[in-house]
Amino acid sequence: MIKRNARLDQNLPMLRSQVFALITNYFVGYLFLYPLLGVFITYQLTGAADSMTQEVAFVIYGFLILFTVYLSRPIIKESFRMAKGRWFSHIKKIPINYLFLFASLLIVNTTITALTGVETSANQDLVFQSLKESPALIIFAALIMAPIVEELVFRGGLYRALRNRYSYKRAIFISMFAFGFIHVFASLLSGDFMDLWNIFTYMAMGFFFVKIYEETGSVFPAILLHFFNNAIALSIMWLTTVL
Repeated sequence: MIKRNARLDQNLPMLRSQVFALITNYFVGYLFLYPLLGVFITYQLTGAADSMTQEVAFVIYGFLILFTVYLSRPIIKESFRMAKGRWFSHIKKIPINYLFLFASLLIVNTTITALTGVETSANQDLVFQSLKESPALIIFAALIMAPIVEELVFRGGLYRALRNRYSYKRAIFISMFAFGFIHVFASLLSGDFMDLWNIFTYMAMGFFFVKIYEETGSVFPAILLHFFNNAIALSIMWLTTVL
């Protein structure tokens, strides 16, 4: 299990309204409103319906990052305080946690494939297709946007708030589940219920992102671990397209 960090037992640095705004910006803005806005802007600029240009998508992602960082200012300040004088020890935890994460994913994915015959998640298939069609956009989304935004939302906001309000273990599970659910949400809407098995893959990732955040008290190692995981996954996908 994850060893509890007593330094995080202090009061939540964010107001409840700030946490609510941060989570709403992601779950309502990123998942629903911003895509609609992107489609609307694309239509106004090009006349193309039901689509979003790569340039507009870059702007949407950029806005999402900046607004999320703005809303997360108290968590970021706390993370700097937690990391002061400990940067090297925090960075050392990243490769160690990644090795355990990688081993866990091997076990989870092998089990899912054995039980269901599903070899990759719909999210992975989408990333793979996007890597061939819009490589710059997917690299930006996977290596910059996702690590920053998702760690600030799921660890810095959701987990940090629940950790102080509810039980420690319950907060870990909710953060893991929410992170996993968001990555199979599109499959649920489309009726691809077999893909829901892959929630366990993303929950495993969420566990290690929570773990390194709890161990260090800083969101920065979680962002870097997330980046490292996505970078290796993208590299493997890219190699399969050229070999």
